[in-house]
Amino acid sequence: MTKTPTPSTEARDLRALLETVVQALTLPYDLDDYDARILRRAGLVRVLVREALAEQPGNLGWNLDYLRNQLNAEQAKAERGERL
Repeated sequence: MTKTPTPSTEARDLRALLETVVQALTLPYDLDDYDARILRRAGLVRVLVREALAEQPGNLGWNLDYLRNQLNAEQAKAERGERL
């Protein structure tokens, strides 16, 4: 049985999701692959924010973890010079 999130838990999860969204949409402008990376990140953010709005409040944490994992994987590929 899952617990119903409290308003303070929901607010904390929402703030964390928004902070991760800001991080996702913040890249140095001088990157060679800036356009491709920001478009991919914006697409991820759009889908996940939609899901967060549509789902139960308890799923915000899952959406946050998913977005962070995707961003970390994308950054690791970029640092290795792999095509995204």
